[in-house]
Amino acid sequence: MFNAPRPGSIRFGTSLNGGLGSFTDNPLATSVYSNDDGLDPWSTAPTPPPPQISNAFGNVIADAQAPSIYNEALAAAEPGISGDISLSSLQRILGTTSIPAATAQKIVNLVSTRPRLSKLEFFVALALVAFAQQDQDVSIEHLASEAQRTNTLPTPILDLSQLPPPTQSHLNGRSPSDPSADVNAPPIPAYSESDPWNISAPTNIRTGVTAGVSAGPLTGGSTFTGGLPPDWWKKQEKVDVTVLPEKQGFILNRYYVFLLQSERGPPVQRRYSEFLFLWDCLVRRYPFRIIPNLPPKRIGPDEIFIEQRRRGLSRFMNFIVNHPVIASDGLLSVFLSEPSFDGWKKHALATVGISYEEESVSHRIDRTEEMSIPRDLEEKMNLVKSRVGMLIEQWSRICLIAERLIKRRESSAADLSRISLTLNTIVEENGKCWHIASDGDCDLHVGVKHGLIASSRRVGNQSELLFSRAHATLLTSLEEFKSHRDLYIAVRDLFVRHARLSTDKVDVLKKRVEFNGRKLEDIKAAKKEGWEQEADKVMGAIERDQIDIASLMARRVFIRYSMWHELRVVLHNRENTLLTQAIQNFAKQEADFAQLVVQNWSGLYEEVESMPFE
Repeated sequence: MFNAPRPGSIRFGTSLNGGLGSFTDNPLATSVYSNDDGLDPWSTAPTPPPPQISNAFGNVIADAQAPSIYNEALAAAEPGISGDISLSSLQRILGTTSIPAATAQKIVNLVSTRPRLSKLEFFVALALVAFAQQDQDVSIEHLASEAQRTNTLPTPILDLSQLPPPTQSHLNGRSPSDPSADVNAPPIPAYSESDPWNISAPTNIRTGVTAGVSAGPLTGGSTFTGGLPPDWWKKQEKVDVTVLPEKQGFILNRYYVFLLQSERGPPVQRRYSEFLFLWDCLVRRYPFRIIPNLPPKRIGPDEIFIEQRRRGLSRFMNFIVNHPVIASDGLLSVFLSEPSFDGWKKHALATVGISYEEESVSHRIDRTEEMSIPRDLEEKMNLVKSRVGMLIEQWSRICLIAERLIKRRESSAADLSRISLTLNTIVEENGKCWHIASDGDCDLHVGVKHGLIASSRRVGNQSELLFSRAHATLLTSLEEFKSHRDLYIAVRDLFVRHARLSTDKVDVLKKRVEFNGRKLEDIKAAKKEGWEQEADKVMGAIERDQIDIASLMARRVFIRYSMWHELRVVLHNRENTLLTQAIQNFAKQEADFAQLVVQNWSGLYEEVESMPFE
């Protein structure tokens, strides 16, 4: 579906001279976000054009105006979903039109052969419904002719008040009455988090946001001693990321805008470039913390790409707002609450500036914290490092297989919906029994017809159950699996940063101190003219080097403690506790789905058990 992957490039091209140097880590350089075909959706080439049928429909209705009933029907088909709709949802809409079953089947066959319908295909189906209700020719050619002649799509008669609700559409492991249930699910135009750290955000976003844009709680002393509180996984801060439907900007500079809703303030709008600025600042300031990648940029993105990006941004935001240290960062709070982030950034840069100062500069590890670092930390790090590549590969494979399973369920749901339509056509066209010449009907034919009606209804129910389960898996389990994959990718990148940024000049400075110490002794022994000034100059150099050595040694301790904290608190808890939560949720959802399936087919068996044989 997507393009071939582009070659990756070396990350974290950083020079270090005793501290954080020129940081050039580029999140756009590589990508492991893969689609259901195992290819890279983030390649620079545009996505291949959609199937020819969609292009044909675009030519059919051209710029014809659609009456308001079209959008009302689209919204009613699957409440809360603004993307493509399922075939079973179209069937529910067709059930309110009073058109013959054979005509409904013909319309479905004309508009789509896929499990899902685009908005364009859905509108074409409604236009054909209007023709059927007006006893006109139900064909694509007739629709194209009328749309070109009137520049308006015909108005179908729909009784949306009688639209039956979807069958058990809440197959996401939550009760419909659960306030945490996601009633406004994000759009899913293609097949293609709960995170830890019970840390509350600062209530005043201005607090601590000065020249360094540092969060108040991170200033002075340590803020990450110890582990996580009990039941931390139940108390996660959540950030909802959605895409505004219309592009912003001017003709030659059009871009998508994302809407962020969090607990830290009213909804705010952010461009991708602003996410990139936030990511860059966080990685510079917290180079020894686990920070997920951003989905990269691409020229000419389409809706499929933008939806993939939205989900990647959502996983990124939900990780960092629940990180035990980064969650309290002042810049993050501004990002989630400032109405105009670009305006705020320009003002900050023009006045006090925005600091990229490394976290270790303003934090020191006390003796107790230093003693908590295990002696075998390097061994533990090497063990994790040796496993992380394999874990990335395996979790990427799980995501790939899960996406394929979702597609298969959607395809099965579409086929069941077509079977239901076909059964309705058989019942309708078969009419009364041919065996009886009079106006009556034989009991055998009537009994079989009732069985076919029940079968059609139950098969339709199964179609909706399958589609609802596939949709729930897409929004819950698949995103949890991808979050797990993203975690290990972030850990891999943490080790890369550690290898590049943890080096320093302590050994060089120590040798220089020894050399200057011998030089000072020689000066004092020789006592040549002006030796006092020369001795003071050398002594000053020695003192400055000793201060730098102390600072760099403290940085070494901080780096070791930070790495231990990320492995012990962040990685260990997240890769175990949240995986337990994800698997339990998946098992509960599948059990609920299986129970509904059994109820549906058991109900059918009870209804057809009395069907006559003779």
